[in-house]
Amino acid sequence: MTITEPPVLYQQDGAVVTITLNRPEVMNNFGGGLLQALGEAFTRFRDDEAAYVAILTGRGRAFCAGGDLKQMARQSESAEPAPPRPPHAVRHTIFQSAKATRLTNIYKPIIGAINGYCFAGGLEVALCCHFRIGAESSEYGVLNRRFSVPLIDGGTVRLPAVVGLANALYLIQTGRRIDAREAQRIGLIQEVTPDAALMDRARELAAIIAAVPQAGLRGDTEAVLRAWGRPVDDAMALEAMIGSTVLQSDDFRHGPARFARKDFDPITGRPRSEGASG
Repeated sequence: MTITEPPVLYQQDGAVVTITLNRPEVMNNFGGGLLQALGEAFTRFRDDEAAYVAILTGRGRAFCAGGDLKQMARQSESAEPAPPRPPHAVRHTIFQSAKATRLTNIYKPIIGAINGYCFAGGLEVALCCHFRIGAESSEYGVLNRRFSVPLIDGGTVRLPAVVGLANALYLIQTGRRIDAREAQRIGLIQEVTPDAALMDRARELAAIIAAVPQAGLRGDTEAVLRAWGRPVDDAMALEAMIGSTVLQSDDFRHGPARFARKDFDPITGRPRSEGASG
């Protein structure tokens, strides 16, 4: 009897969760229920009070190659031409199929650890992370441009927010494939690491984030994500509203005392119990 592994693996080590896309034989494409399973993993992470930081990565030689084009081709060739559907029906189908990429209320940090190929819908999944680090061998691109497949998992919204309008349109319109260094140059990833060190570095960053009080971190993250694109006055009001809840938290009440005790190294942010120098 063949045991089929789940399309997404979920592992927790203390406050740090590692979510791994697990269809390496097809470069972690969206077939096999992967996108739905990823949405369930994100929701589990969001709702677990003991989980502080998530790392999202892919198993094998790809982070994620996006949609299963072979499956799409089989379906389009075998199916009878379908009558046009009203826009609201199409939108409903997209929403259901893209659950993971349409979650916008996760304010706990999500780190993308990008290994190998990160193309098309896979790039859209990577953009769901709050920031990304990439292996030296990682590559990025809107390669679906070659097959008339649109970006329907948030790429037209998140990519301009991350790399700027012109860089986003450059990638979207040319379908160009870029390497890790160029991805870092335009701000798509924040660090480039040796391939073998990718997960170690991701875990190191996760540990730094998990070690600090979470109320202020999550409040600021929520303010950034919810205020983006709003008029300045609205964004400032939202920041004040979210900040006021942090000011009433236990984390804030104890924060000045931690500073006075010098619990954290002021440069690295590491707890002094880890041996950071002052």
